Amino acid sequence: MRKSFAKNLIPNIILMVITLIMVVPLLQVINIALKSNQEFLSSPISIVKDPQWGNFLEAWVSGEMSTYFLNSFIYTAAVSIGVCLIATLASYPIARKHIKGSNFFYLLFLSALFLPAGLVPLLFLMKYLNLMNTYHGFIILKIGGGLSVAVFIFTAFIKGIPKELDEAAAIDGCGYLRYVLTILLPLMKPAIMTVGMLTAIGTWNDFVGPYVFLIDKELRPLTSGLYMFMGEYAVNWPILASGILIVAAPLVIAFIFLQRFIVSGITAGSIKG
Repeated sequence: MRKSFAKNLIPNIILMVITLIMVVPLLQVINIALKSNQEFLSSPISIVKDPQWGNFLEAWVSGEMSTYFLNSFIYTAAVSIGVCLIATLASYPIARKHIKGSNFFYLLFLSALFLPAGLVPLLFLMKYLNLMNTYHGFIILKIGGGLSVAVFIFTAFIKGIPKELDEAAAIDGCGYLRYVLTILLPLMKPAIMTVGMLTAIGTWNDFVGPYVFLIDKELRPLTSGLYMFMGEYAVNWPILASGILIVAAPLVIAFIFLQRFIVSGITAGSIKG
């Protein structure tokens, strides 16, 4: 009993420390968001005494977040669906080795995980292809950036699906594309949820990309609204903290409902790969 307690003591302590490092800043942001500007300036770290729930409404209105929210939803939904669909069509022939050099293509996708983004070349390429400052251009850019992780996870997951299922579908006259879309995709639900959530987080929270590739204010996503609270000489920190919580809330809610699929998708992909 004592040996078991001593064996688990250090991992539990490490886990508690990591949890505190992640939770304490979040609680502090919530604490700041509920303060008035005067209360924050007088005591930034103290616990809020008079919660100002109106800060969230003021952040929504002053940050013009109604327009930004719609843009973020369009970008996030389009990129997540695009990445999952294209990665599935690419991962299946790689996993089943239906094409020559499948290992080369797999390593090519995998190498993108370790290479820098190359912001300047991307900027010139987007400008040359007339994709700058457009909805579809930014969506294509984000899809290309998310394919490497998606192919890596999907390929490992598909390798765990029995090949006999492919043969049975072929005998029944099921076409290649129909098999992938109607049979394979439902089986990949945990992996798709994992990739979809990871892609959504990267797209929704992207702050630098919109300012580089989207010039018009009307095309920018929700994270751009946070910059509206940065004054030249002063910053209203409670309103900024409220804006941060508004931006983070949709992803937190989505993760709460999808965490079961995300964990199972990562576990299945790591074991079956």
